[in-house]
Order: sequence, then C-alpha cells, then structure tokens
Amino acid sequence: MKPIFFSLFFVLGITQASSQFFVQKLNQNEISKADEAYAVLTSGDTVRGTIGTVSMYDNSLDKINIRENGERFTIKMEDIVRLAVLPSERNRFDDMALLPILKNLKNKEFIEVLPEGGWVFFDKIQLPGKQERYQLAQLMNPGFDSKVKIYAHPDAGSTGSTSVSSITLEGLRDNTYFISVNGERVFQFYDFQYRKRGFEKLFNSCPALKGKKLKWKEFPEDVFLHDQKCL
Repeated sequence: MKPIFFSLFFVLGITQASSQFFVQKLNQNEISKADEAYAVLTSGDTVRGTIGTVSMYDNSLDKINIRENGERFTIKMEDIVRLAVLPSERNRFDDMALLPILKNLKNKEFIEVLPEGGWVFFDKIQLPGKQERYQLAQLMNPGFDSKVKIYAHPDAGSTGSTSVSSITLEGLRDNTYFISVNGERVFQFYDFQYRKRGFEKLFNSCPALKGKKLKWKEFPEDVFLHDQKCL
C-alpha cells in the first residue's frame, strides 16, 4: 500500500495545522508527462498503464493513448467517466516541495480521508448551459466529495498567493469552481456568492454548519465538515 502523498495539497491558512484544503491544480496540458494513468470508461472497463500521446482541444483533453501490457488504447474524452494520473517529477507541480511541511499536519480526521498514492482525478462533467457539452475537469476535493464535488474551472482567477517556508504558491484559492451537489449536473459558483447563497446552493439542511458565517477562505473546511457531519 502506498503512503498518502501529501504534496498534492496546498494550504489555506498554513499556520492552522487543523485546516482542510483542496488539491493543487494540475493543468491538463501536463497530463502527458505523468508516470501512470488509468481511465474508467462508460463501458464499465478500466484501462491502466503508461501515457502515450495526448490530444487537446481548447485547452482541455480530447483524446489520450494509454499503453497496457504492450497494447495501445486510444480513448476519446466522451468515452471517459474518470481519468486518474500520477504526476512525475517532469510535471510542473510546484507544491511537491511542500511534502516535508505537509507531512506534519496534525488533523488526523482529515488525513484519513485523503486518497492514497498521489493520484490526480479528472471527471467528465456536463457543462452548464442549454447546449449539451462535456469536458474533463479536475476534482478538487477527493476523499471528501461524497455530497459536494468541487471541480476546477478553466477560467478561474486567483484571489492571491501565499508563502510557505519561502515557497510561493500562486493561487491561494480560485474565485470560481464548477460544483455538483448530490450527483446533479454541475453549476458555476463564484466567491462573491458564497456568503449569501452558500447554504441555499450547497449546504441545505446541515445542522453542523447552522449559524456559521460563511467565508470563502474557509470554503474547503466547510465542504469537509458537510461531508463528514451532515446527512
């Protein structure tokens, strides 16, 4: 069993050892540099192996080749349910240097839900709007996504950066995400909506969050609490 690979995570409020946080984003242009991958297909099959060529369309993965036991599989985006990739040292994934710091997190409850092995997950989502359009989007809260799934938005803007032991992380948090609640179709949600519409859109009927003043910088913590404490 592989150890939990903490370097996938960036810190929101690093001085608070009990904080929860979303994963660091991996640009889809970097998928071709990953060491391993597996794809869960709409047919129910899973293809696992090394990554060959990757075709992009409008900055999103359109097609990928995966080599498994000497055989090459060409997989189109529309045939994928989930694509998981294991980043390598060749990937532009700056937060890998945070590994020694993040191993010291004291939040056992949070650590126990994190996925093992360092896999980065991309799910096929149906985009908001009247047209039926799909794309792969990175899941930002793996391990505490049973009720609310947070997906990276390609046009998100950064609301700032933070420095941890002289390492600067660009993008302390994004200003918008795609979000799916209870398996429903994703919608776009902005930071300025959170304080007034967070309960209505995301945390309806959650006693553990009742009376809490919602703050965007605490969004990952609220998602985790909702996942663990609410029905």
